[in-house]
Amino acid sequence: MSSTRLLAATAPQQQEFEKANALFRQKQYTEAAGIYQRLVDEGFDQPELLINTGNAWYKANRTGLAVYSYEKALLADPFSKAAQHNLAIANQRVEGYVNELPQLFFQQWWTAIKYMHHPNGWATGAIIFCWLTVLGSILLLLRPTLQPTVVKSVTGVFGLLFAFYLFMGITTYVSATTHDNGIIMGNVVKVKSAPDQGSKDLFELHEGVKVQITDGTSEFCKIELPDGKTGWMSCGDIKKL
Repeated sequence: MSSTRLLAATAPQQQEFEKANALFRQKQYTEAAGIYQRLVDEGFDQPELLINTGNAWYKANRTGLAVYSYEKALLADPFSKAAQHNLAIANQRVEGYVNELPQLFFQQWWTAIKYMHHPNGWATGAIIFCWLTVLGSILLLLRPTLQPTVVKSVTGVFGLLFAFYLFMGITTYVSATTHDNGIIMGNVVKVKSAPDQGSKDLFELHEGVKVQITDGTSEFCKIELPDGKTGWMSCGDIKKL
């Protein structure tokens, strides 16, 4: 359990966080989880807070919410060893858990590059390199005798970095705002062959299973599992990441 300070928290919010830590140490896990979750719902998304939330839900035997919290922590910090470890332990409780396929080496490289910055960080870098590119271009126009070869080379590098940061900013923003995964929250959920309650039952899913949402209606979501199984289920039984 982490006792770190909450970033940008008011004094009452920090006190609530410390109260939740104390409740956790006193083994009042449901009460601690409720306070942690309230802070998360207020917009605090520090990996440490999300891991604490997952730990409390896990101890309170709310496996679905524990898995959800650890998955959210990994969205905030994909390389968090604590979140990865705790998620693996929580998934051992999930009946019918299906392992995700491991990433290939180039996918691991892409993930490492993509999460070097949050979307705002990539956007800030793009703005900086954009202005540096503009400044270099202005220098070439106003001071053509100022070592033009060097200025052109440096300006070209700034231009490439601007394009790269802009591309990564757009990519990470789309990735962060596309909620196509979710965690099953119902104890036992029947997956249907069509978006209709009267359609044929295909299989059952249990609390804590992670699914990919590929399509949907106002009431039903089409889901896919890592092993390729697909079907329809009530969207109300899925907590989207």
